[in-house]
Amino acid sequence: MRRALASGAFLLLAALPATGRGTPGAPVAPVAPHLISATVTRDGSLMTARVRYRLPPGVVGEVRTAWRAFAGPRSSLTLDQVAHGVRWVAAVGGTYAFTARARIGSGTDRSGGFCVAPDFAALGLAPLRAACMGPAQVLRRALTARVPEVTVFGDSVAATFDWVPGTREAIAEGMSVRYDLRSCRRLIAAPCPPDPPSVLSSVQSLPGSLGDVAVINVGYNDWEGTYDVPRVMRALRARGVRRVVWVTLRGIQSSYRGINSGIRRAAGRSGRIQVADWDQASQGQAWFGSDHVHLTTVGGWGLAAFTRREIREALRWLRDHPEA
Repeated sequence: MRRALASGAFLLLAALPATGRGTPGAPVAPVAPHLISATVTRDGSLMTARVRYRLPPGVVGEVRTAWRAFAGPRSSLTLDQVAHGVRWVAAVGGTYAFTARARIGSGTDRSGGFCVAPDFAALGLAPLRAACMGPAQVLRRALTARVPEVTVFGDSVAATFDWVPGTREAIAEGMSVRYDLRSCRRLIAAPCPPDPPSVLSSVQSLPGSLGDVAVINVGYNDWEGTYDVPRVMRALRARGVRRVVWVTLRGIQSSYRGINSGIRRAAGRSGRIQVADWDQASQGQAWFGSDHVHLTTVGGWGLAAFTRREIREALRWLRDHPEA
């Protein structure tokens, strides 16, 4: 059976079938350990996995645990093995707790994760069989847990991160963040010169993984009548995105305010949209140029801090809603 994890990844489990089909005197199938959490955190180029199971009362002993670490670029469909090992982990107080570390490589968009296979059968419990223990390359969804993955889509306002040094890295600390930032971009409609792809086009065509969370910070080149949030949401869901952080526009003109209303209406209909109210958060801040939309260097850092807070909130929501 497949069981969703709090981290957004999946571990494939298969318990031994019960024998006797419940007839009197038939053997009872072994009890399966209960997964408490499976997470991966990132510190620079190093990632750390922490996996915890709750065991039935009275079960004690050491659990032989095979593990493998994988890493690769976000543009790849699969991740490559970068480390592996076997460790004996003591089951203490009804809990099994495993930790391992491996290098992920440099770059904000590097992705990585772990496959962890404890041999609970040796303790008389139902065995866990992890599909990711086989091939040298694996799909992200087969991993026990992985580094949180985020894609940020933006126009020239978010593209401030391209020219304010350090903002990309500040947003991405502890995560894998992929940036798709284009001046003159629109959500769906044909762009203005230099003709960047729309957000919809990029969502449909970017290779590899878009991740667990997407950030949409686009609209200053758009019109209210063509700003189709539900259409983009359908495309994001088709690519496996589970939570969307949608950034409101600075409401300095009626068309921007109309787009903001459309974002909020869509969020009211979809539990997967998190409205990030930049219009409210930026009020009274001396962060903007003469058009009151584009950012200064200080404003770039303000948007970076705002974006990071919203991403972290989206990841907390996913931990609380593992079925999403």
